[in-house]
Amino acid sequence: MKVLIDTNIILDVIFKRSPFEKDSYKVLKYAEEGLIEGYIVSFVVTDLYYFIAKDLGHDIAAKAIKSLLNVVKLVGITKKEIERAMENSTINDLEDALQIKCAKKIKADFIVTHDNKLKKLIMEAISPSEFVERLQKTDLKDFL
Repeated sequence: MKVLIDTNIILDVIFKRSPFEKDSYKVLKYAEEGLIEGYIVSFVVTDLYYFIAKDLGHDIAAKAIKSLLNVVKLVGITKKEIERAMENSTINDLEDALQIKCAKKIKADFIVTHDNKLKKLIMEAISPSEFVERLQKTDLKDFL
């Protein structure tokens, strides 16, 4: 099962944001254990670095990102994909448009996010708690 993981899920874990921390942690743990293929969009790395370094400093930010990159794969975006995303009149948020493009690019089963706008744009965008609940009800062998 391929899952695109949004920035807010990773920040939940790093900053121990309640009530999301536990299920967000499980999403990353599933990726670490190889139960799912976890992906992030490449631009997420700079966003994460900014938020973590701002509150916790460069060393912790660098360590967190190195650890994350051992757990998830990166999805790159091209100039053409950015241009197409900006031309999409149905999605006014460039980040959301790029997340959707990248999810389609890797043929993701889900985008795990707290972004309610994103969840309204694409059926496969679900919260960490919804994802964990679905995963617990599903035979993972169907996706591996």
